[in-house]
Formats: sequence, C-alpha cells, structure tokens
Amino acid sequence: MKTTQKLLALAAILVGFVSSANADTLVLSQDLTHYSVGNGGAFIISSFTGPLTLANYNAKAKGDGGFLTFCLEENEYFNPGYTYNYSLSFGAKNGGVSGQTAYHYDGVSNATAWLYSQFATGALTAGGFSYTHANLGDLQQAVWYLEGEGGTNNYLVTAAKAHEGVNWNSDNNGKYGVMAVNINYLNGANSQDQLYFRGVPDGGATLALLGLSLLTFVGLRRKFGRN
Repeated sequence: MKTTQKLLALAAILVGFVSSANADTLVLSQDLTHYSVGNGGAFIISSFTGPLTLANYNAKAKGDGGFLTFCLEENEYFNPGYTYNYSLSFGAKNGGVSGQTAYHYDGVSNATAWLYSQFATGALTAGGFSYTHANLGDLQQAVWYLEGEGGTNNYLVTAAKAHEGVNWNSDNNGKYGVMAVNINYLNGANSQDQLYFRGVPDGGATLALLGLSLLTFVGLRRKFGRN
C-alpha cells in the first residue's frame, strides 16, 4: 500500500484498540433457513452495545432483530449465538487468506464497500439481485472473491468491478460508509470479521460549516471590537 494508505490502516487499527477498551459487545448469529448459505452469510448481528446502529439499514437488509452482514475472512470462524467483543475499523484484522499487511490488516476494497452499501440501503439490483435466500449466498461469494478469500467470480463481482473501474481493489477507507466489524471472543481470541454500514459520510460538509461559523464569529468580533 502507499504510505498514506498505511497510515490510514494504522489509524484504523488504533481506533479499533480504543473501541475495544470500552468492551462493546454484539451477538453474531446464523439462520440457515432464511439468510445464511452453507458456511457463509448472510449472518445476523444483533443485541449490540456501542456505536453499531440499525438506523441506516433498509428493512430488506435486516432480520432476526439485527442487520444482515457478510464475513470478510474465509478462514476464520465463529460460534453462532455467542456474545462477542468488537471494534470498528476500515478492514479485516488478524485473519484472512490474502492481502494482510505488516500490521495484520486488510482494508475493505472499493468494490466490496459499494456492493454492501447498495445492499444495506435496499438498492442492490445488479444482475437481478432480489434479496432472496440464494442471492444472499451469491453476495457472500462475491465478497470473498473481491477480498481475495476464494469465493466465486459471479454477476455481483462483474457489476462491482464495472462500477469501480481500475480502482476496484483499492482500500475503501470508509468512502461508501462501510466499515469492518472486528470481532473477538470474550477471552480475546480472534473471531470472524464482518461488514457494517454506518451511513455515507457527509464529505466534510460539517467541518466546512463549522469553519465558516468560526470565520463569521471572528469577523463579528473584529467588527465590534473596533467600537
């Protein structure tokens, strides 16, 4: 990765460490009847504390009291129904088949982030995707493929690559409002990292407005200070 990407990756990991200190927890479940296909997603994250929220999820991307998610690491596993500690970052940590850096970090790609953001908002229709049980399995296969974890080069992969162009495999770093949920057992052992949609960032508009307000305040102070 470029130096900037390495710094962002390290920052994301540090953010995760801070969040872990707060002992945020969740329940990660599997529902083979309605959502999960084989040993993949969709899985369900529910009963959470901390920064996770359902607020940005469309009804089609919710289920069993939580939101539907997909795993980022094909060689990591979890016990359905258990309570776990978690933190948030921009990529998978400590596991994965490929793509790990010296920091044991693998950023979520642009293509994966775009697909999951479309899914979470109820807007994923590429290739006829229709939120059926089988289609959820297709999305898991696409995520694994795009993250270098095996999977299947299917119609969702084709759509994501076409949308993102030559940068489809670059680290997303939150561009589409998608993050990784870095999950650990309560004893600290690694579990399987999942995807989360926190909502699309405002692109700095809030900071811009804050800066404008400060400039206005300074201007008024100078104006009235002359009297």
